[in-house]
Amino acid sequence: MTKIWIIAFLFSIFCFSPAKADEYGKFYEDVLISSDVRLNENAENAKNEASSLLDRKAPEIKIEGQALPFRSQRQQPVVVENTATKYGEGPFGLSWGGNYNQIKAMGVELERVNIKDYANSFIATHLPKPLPDIREVVISFGEDNLMWRVLAYGKLLDDDADAAKVLKIYRQYYKLLNQKYGNGKEFFTPKITIIEKTVKDQFGRDQIERIRREEPMGGSNFLNELKNGEATLYATFEDSNVGAALAVNVDGNGKSYIIIDFTNLQIFKEREAQTLDAL
Repeated sequence: MTKIWIIAFLFSIFCFSPAKADEYGKFYEDVLISSDVRLNENAENAKNEASSLLDRKAPEIKIEGQALPFRSQRQQPVVVENTATKYGEGPFGLSWGGNYNQIKAMGVELERVNIKDYANSFIATHLPKPLPDIREVVISFGEDNLMWRVLAYGKLLDDDADAAKVLKIYRQYYKLLNQKYGNGKEFFTPKITIIEKTVKDQFGRDQIERIRREEPMGGSNFLNELKNGEATLYATFEDSNVGAALAVNVDGNGKSYIIIDFTNLQIFKEREAQTLDAL
């Protein structure tokens, strides 16, 4: 369920007033929730479109020998620069806006991986600041060779039926991400259960009454609800420069895990401003 969310006029969106919040809310959410993390908010549709993440495993590595040159590298010789950039430090001690050679110069090992809509993506190991809860990190440079996106996959968990283990980790990271970036917003779509019972109408005839019940987060069958796409849970965070999305997922084998998707909004806005200027 891949969505292309690069839309013109982004630069003006990030300067919107409170009065325009509702108008741009859907778009702003699209910026923070990538196609990898976005989950269908409608429970019925989610059941049919669960392939977005519920069965997703770590991307398959496809090594193609030497990394293909970026556009900027085709135009001028490659020079290893200082790893410090104007965009500051990113997740795991990486440098936002760092190019391929700068990130490599930090001691990070990069293996190319194909991810649709995210050009020049690599699985990154030997990170400056690794986290024990994260099993794999994928970074994207884009066509202009600037690290603008970091996708982190949590460790696979043998969870309980109520998904208690992954929910504990989710809440821990929700607190930390909100502390660092702020503006935390949680999006929970519960499974809807229809209960039928027989009642008497005013004439004493049997009638079927249908009651719509929302199943709770962390209920007795929550893990399976997440696996089947009947329930979804994710959150977004953002400051002026960085947006992050945190999602709870269950793969096809019933293993639960979190995904954290970091996007450098400053780089994103600069790209869109350049596109707008050229129109």
